[in-house]
Amino acid sequence: MAKPSGVRSLALIRESGSTARVLNLAVIFERFGQTEEYAAKPMFRSTTLNRALILKHAVRIDERDLFVAAPITATKVVLPFAAKELHLGGRAILVGERAWERAIREAAGQLSEADMTADLELLRLLNTLPSFDPFLLRERLRHSGYEPSRVYFDMSEADILRMREFTGREIEQLVGLAYANGGDMARDMSQKLADKLMTDETAKALDPLRMALQLAEDEYREGVFSWKGFLYYKWISVGMRENLAALTREMLSARVQGADNEAREQLAEIRRRIADMISQSSQKIENALLDYGTAFAGLSSGKPGVFRDFLRTAPTLFIPIGEAIGVVKHIESFWRFRFPPGRPQILQADEAFEIYCDFDATLGGMAILKDPAPARAM
Repeated sequence: MAKPSGVRSLALIRESGSTARVLNLAVIFERFGQTEEYAAKPMFRSTTLNRALILKHAVRIDERDLFVAAPITATKVVLPFAAKELHLGGRAILVGERAWERAIREAAGQLSEADMTADLELLRLLNTLPSFDPFLLRERLRHSGYEPSRVYFDMSEADILRMREFTGREIEQLVGLAYANGGDMARDMSQKLADKLMTDETAKALDPLRMALQLAEDEYREGVFSWKGFLYYKWISVGMRENLAALTREMLSARVQGADNEAREQLAEIRRRIADMISQSSQKIENALLDYGTAFAGLSSGKPGVFRDFLRTAPTLFIPIGEAIGVVKHIESFWRFRFPPGRPQILQADEAFEIYCDFDATLGGMAILKDPAPARAM
């Protein structure tokens, strides 16, 4: 069974955990555990699981023996010893390791068989996701018949802080439209509104934006969730695009030792296919973000109808876009984990086949590549 999670690691997750990598149910419990909305629509039936930290985790060498067939990444469930005191550490279980279901059953407390089965099925579903970004997560859960409270789909404080300046710049052009304000005050007001948009979309300060969008109050919250999703994906894609060329070049040029000519030819074909799929998925993500930009430009020029219609249909893109970004980021993070800066990029033949075949299969299963036309919401 996976070892207890260290005190330092849980404390760091609390401070700097990425939205895409960590589903921090302990913090959600701390923030919303006493609310009616949280009580009415929990994510897990088990109180213990509903206060866990669930992470995307690169499987270490000393963890490979925990599996019958070890994946290169796994979903780690960390059960804190105290939900509100993460510095105390917790017990870790990897989904898919030997006897993981029995370990979850033992840790989950007294549950009916139906509730326990439902929670195990949800963990299996979470294990299939390449990331836990809240926009992809919500749509995949919804498509699978799960509709937990909205409180589970907030972005992490760490990512909100990292996005702060980007979001402020994005909505600066709306200040004049919605607030009849400009000049030197525009940037400061844009930043304040961006902070509200990302943390409290129901704030009264955002009413002029709601009116500019021409959305009724009951539609506005869903619309803002969609808007935040595209802001998040646009922010992620900017950084990702800068790294893709180097990542692809490194994967194509990494040295493979111990392979005969036939194996080298097979690996060369797999690597070329991986590079091609990364390029295709990147282009389709860009196409969808261009649609967002076109719709947003209409709002900025005083024509909110196109943007409003885009927001209403945008969640249909969260699965293909979120999945593609999650898969590519997963590949990038694993490659950087396997080859830190300064380490020679050398693989033995059996490890090369394992890694590249995993990348090939994961990329090939993406929804965004199964549609021959670029994904569009308009």
